[in-house]
Amino acid sequence: MNISTNIRPRIHFTKDHEWVDFNGTVGFVGVSAFKLSGVRKIDRITWARHKGTFERGALVASIISGDREILVHAPVTCKLLGPNAKLQENPDLVIKSPEDQGWIFFITPLKFQDKSMEELLQPDDYKKIIRKKNV
Repeated sequence: MNISTNIRPRIHFTKDHEWVDFNGTVGFVGVSAFKLSGVRKIDRITWARHKGTFERGALVASIISGDREILVHAPVTCKLLGPNAKLQENPDLVIKSPEDQGWIFFITPLKFQDKSMEELLQPDDYKKIIRKKNV
């Protein structure tokens, strides 16, 4: 499978390997390539709820691949705006372009510049964390 290494321009990561890319008042949320290691095919994506507000760290969706379940949490306290419509026809986009076109849902933060926003990691800081886990 050909995997894209494109990364969104304003991407930030959580310590649980989710990412968010804020574009104005909207954030696109996905899962890092590291968290998807070993996944070859996505069977489906299930949702905790299809709308509403989520506290930082709350379960929003699950990616199902065979008997593996990859949990996707809210990176910040937010309102869920909707899923990536492209994933309905092509859920494998999550693994083909994990940190760009394979975003899973989009949000709007309930508060900008709160503590949960400050805990997001810059790409270089996130790379240090995953390097330590690969050692």
